[in-house]
Amino acid sequence: MYALIQDDDIKSQKLANEINGIELFKMEGSTNLIPIHVIKQIIKRKKVPKAVILRYLNDSNSFIKSLIRFITNIITMLLTKVLRIRLIWISHNVDKESKENYPLLVKIRRKIVISLSDKILVTDKLLIKHAVRILKVDESKVDYITFGKPNLNDNLDSYNKIHQKIIKFVKSGFEEDTLVGFSIGNPNIKVLQPFYTNDLIKKAAHNGINLKIILGGPLGEFIKKHDLNTYENLLSNPNVLFLDGKIKFNESYISQYIDFYWRVYDDCSVPFTVYNAAHFKKPILTMDKGFLKEMVLKYNLGSMLDNDMSNISEAINELKKDRTDEFNRFIETHNWSFGAEKLCKIIRGSN
Repeated sequence: MYALIQDDDIKSQKLANEINGIELFKMEGSTNLIPIHVIKQIIKRKKVPKAVILRYLNDSNSFIKSLIRFITNIITMLLTKVLRIRLIWISHNVDKESKENYPLLVKIRRKIVISLSDKILVTDKLLIKHAVRILKVDESKVDYITFGKPNLNDNLDSYNKIHQKIIKFVKSGFEEDTLVGFSIGNPNIKVLQPFYTNDLIKKAAHNGINLKIILGGPLGEFIKKHDLNTYENLLSNPNVLFLDGKIKFNESYISQYIDFYWRVYDDCSVPFTVYNAAHFKKPILTMDKGFLKEMVLKYNLGSMLDNDMSNISEAINELKKDRTDEFNRFIETHNWSFGAEKLCKIIRGSN
């Protein structure tokens, strides 16, 4: 028995490695190739797959390419219906896709996928109620899977330039009560913490709290485009280390130099940061926005700032609590084995 899953990324790879009794074939390359992957595997194996698993429904900057994605999605879904293949959609972003250049096209694609899917999977049990409300489906059509331990780049040399920059930044002008926040990611309209970093440091200082923030990823042009003043202030802020660009680092090594993860999302999705934080026993500082705050509070993984940051002293003090038991409990219920076991049952149609 086999099934096909969209993309050959860390999430597909880990689920494929952990799943038992089903071969999970990873469809690498463009999403436009999905129908070709399906047909090729049927011809090669001389039998149809048990399921086709769709994931991200992002569109392209080009209208023509976005239209082609729309058409190939339709072809994929028609194939699953004609050949009686289970269609499963992992909705990584329940309320909206990460990239929507042509919102109407994306909206129609999502509606069709929602309608024709045999099962819609969200990435945490707390998201089920949001999916039922936002996607307007019966709860019986929605289930959840989890992810697990992230790829930590443990093989990277601890003495590389990025690591040394981080260590130098953390140790420079060090004060005993300084707390270091860590925020590495990709540019996306849902990712808000870069735009609140300067205010966070300033409000903390007004309350006698010294914060340093390590901000990294290919964020410069994105921040500059949306708020030039924020970009310039981040560059000039002595309490910010702005590692602009794609970077690789050994998170196991770096974790000893940080005190918390700083992450603010405004959508209904689960950032991988949650898994990093739990694995390294570091709390998350977030704000009263999006779904992440719900995860942080419900699982007791950190603290939440009010949107005006008026509770900053309380929120920072909350970060200092021992959450070892909560982190361990989260890992026990959120791991690749659990996610793969749930996915296996859903592919078989027993859940």
